[in-house]
Amino acid sequence: MRRFLIFILMLAPFIGQAQISKVLGNWNTFDDRTGEMRSSVNIYEKDGKYYGKVIKLYEKDGNGGYKVMQEPYAKVYQGVVGTVVLLGLEPKGDELKGKLYDPESQKEFYGKVSYNAKTGKLDVRGSLDRLGALGRTQHWVRAK
Repeated sequence: MRRFLIFILMLAPFIGQAQISKVLGNWNTFDDRTGEMRSSVNIYEKDGKYYGKVIKLYEKDGNGGYKVMQEPYAKVYQGVVGTVVLLGLEPKGDELKGKLYDPESQKEFYGKVSYNAKTGKLDVRGSLDRLGALGRTQHWVRAK
């Protein structure tokens, strides 16, 4: 039993890294109030830190689906594509922690990102405090 426990403890850092590697790639974001798809964010790793950049914005297409917003974007959305919204998050166990940027409010928040293996979604929590008590969580879905 003791050997098994030691074995599990030795694997723990690698299990966390495996979960973190699952956040890489493109994810669709959704509006908290309406549930509508808003954007796609590409999450990438650079120098041991993780970043997320808005690569597409979406609008309803009139047929119950979504289409990529075309140029010129509505004035309110100019400059959002290309904006980095996950700002150098660092791995802490099986989560990424650091700062998040909200282009709508133009404010930075404390944040943490984790991959939910049960749902296959990315849990992105932004908060006013470091502990995450005063904030909200969005659930991002992997883009196809």
